[in-house]
Amino acid sequence: MENKLTSKDFYCVYNDFDISLRTRELNLLYLPLIGSEAVRLYQFLGTKITGDKNISGNFLHYDIFDNLMLDSTKFNIARKKLEAIGLLYTYFINSDGVNQYLYKIRSALDFNEFFEIPALDQLLENTIGLKQYNDIKNKYGNNKLNFKNFENLTAKFSEVFTLENLDDYSFENMLEKTATDTPNFDEYYFDFSKLNYLLANSYLSELLDDKSIKSSILGLAHLYKVTPNDMAKAIEKSVNTSSGTMSLDMNLLKDYLLQLFINVRKQEIPILNKMINKKLLEEDVKEELTREEKFIKDVDNINYVEYLNKQRGIILSEANAKSIVEIQNKYNFPTGVLNILLDYAISESNGDGVPHKNYIDAIASSWSSQKLLGARDAINYARRIRDNRKKSSKNNKKRDYIKNQKQSDLYTAPVPEYFKDRIENLSATDNNISVRTVTSEDEDAYKKMLAELYKKGDNK
Repeated sequence: MENKLTSKDFYCVYNDFDISLRTRELNLLYLPLIGSEAVRLYQFLGTKITGDKNISGNFLHYDIFDNLMLDSTKFNIARKKLEAIGLLYTYFINSDGVNQYLYKIRSALDFNEFFEIPALDQLLENTIGLKQYNDIKNKYGNNKLNFKNFENLTAKFSEVFTLENLDDYSFENMLEKTATDTPNFDEYYFDFSKLNYLLANSYLSELLDDKSIKSSILGLAHLYKVTPNDMAKAIEKSVNTSSGTMSLDMNLLKDYLLQLFINVRKQEIPILNKMINKKLLEEDVKEELTREEKFIKDVDNINYVEYLNKQRGIILSEANAKSIVEIQNKYNFPTGVLNILLDYAISESNGDGVPHKNYIDAIASSWSSQKLLGARDAINYARRIRDNRKKSSKNNKKRDYIKNQKQSDLYTAPVPEYFKDRIENLSATDNNISVRTVTSEDEDAYKKMLAELYKKGDNK
């Protein structure tokens, strides 16, 4: 849960490495993606003097606002960019009524690690242009040789050493690649089970056994908002078997998805500045998602079987499920769009169950001409249909009002009680940026936070 941050809240920094070792990477790779304010904040926090346990002293956030000339909104945007791109962890604890933040600095990726993450690699190319991108990659990339036509004969650990004396947990940790500080795609939903099924038809499903490939697919799916069907076709076009073994050419995969996004879906080239959540630009950090945002997030992250069951109480028959699959294969709607489309079709049919396939197909056909990339787009489109209907049906206002009210109820999630209570208890925001006196209670709260950290350890 987010907390309302003010200049009078305390912060300290945990940092266990020298950020100056990655200055070149910060300036060439990260600066174009997240901007100067985020990079300056990272450097400011990363140069705080730390003690024996890598923790700095305690400061008021006024220290950041004053030195970097940031207000709370700009600070929050810069901080969240760092968190999203994988350069910062943010922790919070309220100790005896004192708000205390701890910022854990994470190392920037080196050039090779960065280029191996397709989503970041593609975003950089989109942002700075192909020529400058190639200049950086040719100068600093480590892969200067082409191994495409060579067969990889490198032995695996399990092929050389017996596992009899190793328990599963220790073995997994031994083989685990050192964690790199990659973007946080963990909350983005992608139906890998369906992708696995589609790839199995082409005998390509074993590609998903590679965790790095799976992670790359998730990142690209997030970047280009593709469905499992789109991704399966892209992978089939990007597989290389020339050396006698099967491998996935990430450059071909990125190019295929980029062309699909730009030329077929007519979308602008994705760069991070255009992908920032607009809510972050409009207001300070919120304590909770709004009702509609929470609903939209849920709709985008649940399959149609669960959605119809939870929202409508419908248990799909085999025939209905088959009809929906055929419609989805025909139009390739994103998950959230398909859910709203089905719900809209049920509402329009005035029935309690899933309407006939032809009825849904007629609606889907008109929706497919729109640029609907998620539940929010689908809801807004349904609302436009509703509004246009109201304007053209002046003689039936009462009937339209009842019908549209039902649609409004459909797309609005109920307000949780805890959220109501929190709204009622919100106090007026103190916008006066001034330094308050640090009291002995503040010092005690800081010491208490340190004791909590040392007791439990910091494993993340």
